Amino acid sequence: MTSHQASEQMIGYLYQARYALYLLLNNDDEQSEISIEKFDDVSFGNGDTPEIMIQLKHHVKAYGDLNNASTDIWRTLKVWIDAISKHPDLLSKTKFMIITTASAPEGTAAYYLKTESQKRDSLLAYSILKKVAEESQNKGHQSYYKAFTSMPESQIQQLLDCIYVIDKSSNIVDVESDIKKAIRYSSLPQYIDKICERLEGWWYKKAIEALCSETPIFISQSQVRSHIVSIGLEYAPDNLPIDVDESENFELDELSPNDQIFYEQLKLICLGSNRLRMAIRDYYRAFKQRANWVREELLYTNELDKYEKKLIDEWEHSFYAMQDDLSDYGDQITENTKVLNAKKLYKEIEEKDIRIRDRCSDAFVMRGSYHILANQLRVGWHIDFYERLAQLLKN
Repeated sequence: MTSHQASEQMIGYLYQARYALYLLLNNDDEQSEISIEKFDDVSFGNGDTPEIMIQLKHHVKAYGDLNNASTDIWRTLKVWIDAISKHPDLLSKTKFMIITTASAPEGTAAYYLKTESQKRDSLLAYSILKKVAEESQNKGHQSYYKAFTSMPESQIQQLLDCIYVIDKSSNIVDVESDIKKAIRYSSLPQYIDKICERLEGWWYKKAIEALCSETPIFISQSQVRSHIVSIGLEYAPDNLPIDVDESENFELDELSPNDQIFYEQLKLICLGSNRLRMAIRDYYRAFKQRANWVREELLYTNELDKYEKKLIDEWEHSFYAMQDDLSDYGDQITENTKVLNAKKLYKEIEEKDIRIRDRCSDAFVMRGSYHILANQLRVGWHIDFYERLAQLLKN
């Protein structure tokens, strides 16, 4: 296979998944379920019975024609004939659809099978295809023709009566716009691109699960709608999206020299190794998430500055209370006492619930933001944190 063929094949797979999402979103039946590559390229069904089997045909360079010698037509017929030979009841229960970016020229079999054509005539389509199967010398299609002519005439006519062609459909680029149109009421207009991007990321994972599963996996329209609503709510005025990978782990050796001051702060209070690891994770997740918000222009003017001032204000109340408690020891204070009180302060701050927006509730945002401030020595845990670590900030 050439690299060009491989590229077109890959685009075909992506088109199949993307168009399946579009079909599910636009199905009038809210209880509809869809399966990818189980019964066909895409199918709507109920359990083990496909109600609609769909073949998707995408052409990259040009729209092309769905003429009587079209490989798309004959290969699809062969797929469906093979399926019917194994499950004859499909003919009485299933609708078969060809959705293609190509056009079905007037007078072709595909034209007479078009869904909305006033001249739809499955018997005429049969006679056209039968003539091609009996007279064509196309060697690459002989297995297709043999399957067609070997099927009882009544069955092949019944199959064609259940076939519906939708031509000139959106290509892989245009169908993205169709999806955005379908979800346009899920949020404010400026966030539709981001919601669509996250929806497709979730959808492709579902598609991969379905393709890798030995048993059929159906994805319902209600599942998709619920996920869209969930994403949309993250882009509400009182919320922010959380899109960093929560399973990603970070190690100490990944900290750059500029990112190690907060770690030195935690070493000052003798924090245990597990809590150190969690602190590093919170720091990196918050750093990445905040960067994402800034890059995607999701924050209000000076919102991060105002949030950090709120965090510092809460810290000051607790830090100065600790300072007063420690002053009672006078000259008798020990390093151990300082460390114990610093740990209490750190734990108290960790357990607070200070949100950048009311419904943005992920705790790592606050905890990680405190570590970012600690890395700048704007907050600290040990009573002498600034005096002991100020030199690091200068370096």
